[in-house]
Amino acid sequence: MYSISTHCLHAEPLSSALDKLVPYTNNVEIMSDGPHLLTDTKLLESYSFKYSIHAPSRGVNIASVLEPIRRASVEVIADTFALAAEVDASVVVHPGYFAWEYEYELAEQHLRASLAQIRAESIQYGVTYFIENMGNWGYFFLKEPKDLSLLDGALFCLDVGHANECGNLDQFLPSSFAHVHLHDNNGKSDSHESIGKGNINFDVVMKRVAENNIQTPVIEVESFDGALETLDLLTKRYGA
Repeated sequence: MYSISTHCLHAEPLSSALDKLVPYTNNVEIMSDGPHLLTDTKLLESYSFKYSIHAPSRGVNIASVLEPIRRASVEVIADTFALAAEVDASVVVHPGYFAWEYEYELAEQHLRASLAQIRAESIQYGVTYFIENMGNWGYFFLKEPKDLSLLDGALFCLDVGHANECGNLDQFLPSSFAHVHLHDNNGKSDSHESIGKGNINFDVVMKRVAENNIQTPVIEVESFDGALETLDLLTKRYGA
């Protein structure tokens, strides 16, 4: 069964987004940012979905060289874990970024410190989490497969569209990923197109998804219609 991210309905209130997704899937990934930022789980508990949660990312930087910002970012992730534990959800986390190239080594140290704290918080709350690879956005970590060593044993979420935008999807695919975001693009921008609208070979992608035994791949398409088109195509071509 495929999961659908609320990314496709992010301009609407979360309640409206969940209502619209009810007929199409039993699995939803909450993009906990903006209108869908989670502060409690009451709304989620009123539906029968199985959830994963994409932790807040736009104002969060777990690799920040500014220690107060790094600590606050880890606290945001820990708060997300607390909510996730209430609804038995896993969590996707962004790896953060460095603002200046000459700060890379210090930012890497801060990222490793944050990941150690995040690991401890996940154990405390009993929550599974994944670190996601980034698109071609400035000085983000985990844009290239060589950065997987930074995860120090944390589970990896492969964002197929991000890897394609960075021109290294073929290099990421052999990795052992435990969660996956599916969307298409032309390799030039992070457009979150429906499958078939870009240049990604999804036969190869879905073969690796099956080999990694991922039960609920997440459709993370920009538009609601595009998400439904992708769901239909994936189901017909690769099965439920």
